[in-house]
Amino acid sequence: MDIPTLCVGSLGTYNYVIKQKTEGLTHADSMLQLPFPGNCMNWILGHLLVYREQTLGLIDGESGADEGEFGLYGFGSEPMTDPEKAIPLETLLSRLDDASERIVAALKEMPASRLEEIIDEERNVTVGQRLHFYLCSHEAYHAGQLEPLYELALANGGGQ
Repeated sequence: MDIPTLCVGSLGTYNYVIKQKTEGLTHADSMLQLPFPGNCMNWILGHLLVYREQTLGLIDGESGADEGEFGLYGFGSEPMTDPEKAIPLETLLSRLDDASERIVAALKEMPASRLEEIIDEERNVTVGQRLHFYLCSHEAYHAGQLEPLYELALANGGGQ
């Protein structure tokens, strides 16, 4: 199976998980923090969003995450604890769907030769390898983090 096909299939799976683990939840539910170090659901979804935007840039050479949003949700950012700073849950979910659709469309239009282009010469990383990482491994890791946060929301009366 080629990388774009694998990435499209994986993205569909993670979109399904996101929908299942956010069904009926509110913005307040998405801000709940676990009792140990980690991030809330809102941060995880925002993190996936900014990296989907970055991934689009890998494909089209133009797109990228908003700098302010990347500051809130990018690698190394502080835990999201302020609901006023956080992107509302419904907005995140809508934008994740939109980014997913744009990625799928861009992957279908991307020339196969683009996959072999080196984007990190020091590590000899290709576009294809980075796409596989972001749209398969990275998305899987963070989609898996949604389960305990969904259960926390339900335990606190969310999703009803």
